[in-house]
Amino acid sequence: MSTPPLYCAFGAFRLEAAEKVLYESDRPVPLTPKAVETLLALVARHGRLVTKEELLRIVWPDTFVEENNLAQNISLLRRVLGEGAGGRRLIETVPRRGYRFVGPVEERPGRLAEETAAEARSAAVAPDIAAIAVLPFADMSPGRDQDYFCEGLAEELINALTQIEGLRVAARTASFHFRGGADVREVGARLGVGTLHEGSVRKAGERLRVTVQLIETTTGYHRWSRRFDRQLDDVFAIQDEIAESVASSLRGGVLSPREKELLLRPQTGPAAYEHYLRGRQLLPRLTRADLQASAQLFERAVALDPGYGPAWAGLAMVHATLYEWFGATDDDLARAERTSERARALAPGLADAHVARGCALSLSRRYADAARAFEEAIRINPNLFDAYYYFARTSFAGGEIARSAELFGKAAQVRQEDFQSPLLQGQSLRMIGRADEALHATREGIARVERALELNPSDARALSMGSNWLFHDGQPERALEWSRRSLELHPDDPGTLVNAACLRSKLGRKEEMLEILERVFGRGWGKRDWIEHDPDYDLVRDDPRFQKLLERLK
Repeated sequence: MSTPPLYCAFGAFRLEAAEKVLYESDRPVPLTPKAVETLLALVARHGRLVTKEELLRIVWPDTFVEENNLAQNISLLRRVLGEGAGGRRLIETVPRRGYRFVGPVEERPGRLAEETAAEARSAAVAPDIAAIAVLPFADMSPGRDQDYFCEGLAEELINALTQIEGLRVAARTASFHFRGGADVREVGARLGVGTLHEGSVRKAGERLRVTVQLIETTTGYHRWSRRFDRQLDDVFAIQDEIAESVASSLRGGVLSPREKELLLRPQTGPAAYEHYLRGRQLLPRLTRADLQASAQLFERAVALDPGYGPAWAGLAMVHATLYEWFGATDDDLARAERTSERARALAPGLADAHVARGCALSLSRRYADAARAFEEAIRINPNLFDAYYYFARTSFAGGEIARSAELFGKAAQVRQEDFQSPLLQGQSLRMIGRADEALHATREGIARVERALELNPSDARALSMGSNWLFHDGQPERALEWSRRSLELHPDDPGTLVNAACLRSKLGRKEEMLEILERVFGRGWGKRDWIEHDPDYDLVRDDPRFQKLLERLK
């Protein structure tokens, strides 16, 4: 076996083996982990044939995968690397046998090969201890019927920790894929976190037992653990103590009075809190049935405690989402307006209340008022993803494309697992003529989509959104494949249909696009102000059939 380099340089590129990162002119290039491992294997053996079987063994050592996965990695690498001197590809195909890296390589001696690739997968760079994933609590209750409570406690802890400066908290959508005895090292490697918070809940009558532990992902060392045996109405005190202990352990030192204040959330009684947590569990699913069920649960919460601001904020988000995606009814608009104002009045220190207010105001095209609400949410919690993301969407819908690009970029920084914000930032950057930055954002978004699909291959949102940006990255066939998969998974989902229509626009398939839009806009589903600024609709904008559909939207 050869003695490979710690890093390799070829043209404008530098491949760092230990970091498992490819740089172009000192700027990281967004690539999936498996694509980097493929490049590592080829560069380590530059100038000689590496068979397909050898590459599959190195990159996927313990897994059987189809050869198509390797071909996709090679295709991605060729698009990123471009051509070498004389227009020659840096990665050469040897028909029916394998591949050869043929570019000139500057090396620094060291180790790479199979063992370095394996190390890179697991522990190339020790993850930051201040980066944490919070897993759903395990349900140890007698009836095993407290799933909503276990997820709710974890989500509340995630929301609290995001407010502490110096911590990076993995998003709910990423960390909730791991539960039920997940291997801590695998979670750390997959999510890029140095610590893991896990625990269990046993709820019986009015008694509550919560056990928690904080574990370093690279060593398995337990930094902190605790068991709470309390009455159910002590749940808020338990959450506050857990959040403060975790934050202090990860960042070091005690929290400031301001930070302790930020960790506190409005409190309510056990029954109202149960309905609130059940409503929160359904809210992210974004189907009409789930949103309507979520609304009913939030309504029960505010009926039990009319002064509980978080439940009013949740109810406002439900009605804002129903209005935006499912028919734009006057009733949903009025309810979003009323409940968001109620939430803000009851909980002026709750950033979520101002986000809900901003979303409601944007529905009436009161963009300046909505901006002030989002800005207040950001002032309260500068690390709140929803504030940046919905502010960016509102800015785009209001025609402020440059501001939307900036805000989508901030959302992408705050939540490093999210693929939507860098993809949408890429669109905004393209629209204002910043093509190079748009391409970088697009590739970062695609890399995040691929990581999301590694966790959940049936993520229709990732497939449908990712398909459009694969087209911009020069991968039309793969884009169509992803779009078809998303439609197979959720053929009636408005977001899936809209993204499918936009991809057909990019491909110049006007009739297919109109046919798909009829299934969405024909039912009055769609966000008209966004459509008015989205260039994906330019293909059909002058078509009378599209204009008739647009008239059905508000």
